[in-house]
Amino acid sequence: MAALYDLFRTPQPKDKTKVRYHARSVVTGKVDTQDLVRIIAQRSAFKEGVVTGVLVSLEDVLSELLADGKSVQLDGVGAFRISAKSPSVRDRHDIRSESIEFKGIVYKADKKLLRKLSATKFLRTKDSHCSEDISEIEIDGVLTEYFKEHDYITTKELEQLCGLSNATALRRLKDRVKEGKLTHPGHLRAPFYFPVPGNYGVSRG
Repeated sequence: MAALYDLFRTPQPKDKTKVRYHARSVVTGKVDTQDLVRIIAQRSAFKEGVVTGVLVSLEDVLSELLADGKSVQLDGVGAFRISAKSPSVRDRHDIRSESIEFKGIVYKADKKLLRKLSATKFLRTKDSHCSEDISEIEIDGVLTEYFKEHDYITTKELEQLCGLSNATALRRLKDRVKEGKLTHPGHLRAPFYFPVPGNYGVSRG
């Protein structure tokens, strides 16, 4: 068992004549809850219904504890806690509880998990989605395949799919919004990009 990697060109903004490459891991698939339940059931004495029940309870309890300001440690997995955000103000007295919002979940991997993964072996992929010099046509092809199973894409997901830097992935997505291929509803910083009907295999009606 091994993870896959591919080689990508490293941007050289100061000297574009220099060529450098680096390796990145390649995502080869997605394991959802049903897959996870089946795998755990096959490796244990628990039936799938029991495993599903435990995972549902874990979701409920975890969200409650995090919302209560707790740090939750799962041995062998890691620790979870929430982060908050608020407007930037000059006077600290201008920040009140109603102006503070949930920002996200902070995850820190358990040392045991890190030790296990440190032994990961890598093999060069033979079927890369993208090359180090991916073209616009190739990106459109990747998006077409991606939208067969997903309703939207984020900058981070395009990064991982095509081995792009964050800035490049964001620029490619914004270019497609201007071209009318993608739509970016809501707040300007919202990370979700949706295909416009008639593009990327999405039906107009």
